[in-house]
Amino acid sequence: MGKYTVNQRVARFFWLPRDARRKQPTPCWRLVGIWLSVLAIGAGFTATGWDAEFGGSYLMAVMLVLNAVDDIIGGVRHRWPAALAAVVVLPVASRLTGAVLPGSLDAAWAQTAAAAVGVTLGLAAAAAITRIPLPDRLAGAR
Repeated sequence: MGKYTVNQRVARFFWLPRDARRKQPTPCWRLVGIWLSVLAIGAGFTATGWDAEFGGSYLMAVMLVLNAVDDIIGGVRHRWPAALAAVVVLPVASRLTGAVLPGSLDAAWAQTAAAAVGVTLGLAAAAAITRIPLPDRLAGAR
């Protein structure tokens, strides 16, 4: 590793070089696959009773954050607002859903259902923001 390699990699995480190409947003079919796998993992951990040990709902949130970090590293347009929206929408939607769910549900299943709603809305918000086109004044400069 060169002398300034770590510094260059950290800087690239936050600011893309001018000559770097931006990655296209994640295709919709891949987002649906990520969403279904996240829901399956959360439901699987809750169904087996491992939710208390491994935190299935927290694992679902981590998977959403990893998807946002992947978009940031790839240089997707509007990546920072999309990641911020996903991280903000996730806990807000989960809390609101948890407050609305009936008390007759098992606590683990209620937490998993609330996390599923938060992940769904967070993923949808990030996907919508990364697909906003660039303004004409910026698109011509690229």
